[in-house]
Amino acid sequence: MNFHIEYEENFLTILGYSYRLEDIKQRLFFTFSEAVYAVDLDKLMRNEDSLKLNCIVYILVLDVLIKEYNTKLIDENLKEKALVVYKKLEERKSKENSKYHIYQY
Repeated sequence: MNFHIEYEENFLTILGYSYRLEDIKQRLFFTFSEAVYAVDLDKLMRNEDSLKLNCIVYILVLDVLIKEYNTKLIDENLKEKALVVYKKLEERKSKENSKYHIYQY
């Protein structure tokens, strides 16, 4: 996909997160729900930068998922790239969480 590099990591992270679900109908439903929630929250918080980012990124992700739903074809290269980015994020979160658990003992 051709889009500004500024959005790539967010796009791949959200797309990778959507691939935790096997069924395309579920991916589409939950990603749309997350998009509505994220945009609504940004509007409530009056966070214009995040609102712009979420609008753009979720439109791109939903476009990929709608195409997948309509054609029944998955871009395996894009899927793999998204899963790698999402896995890295989860590993970073896991490391952060383990730091906090050390302090609890």
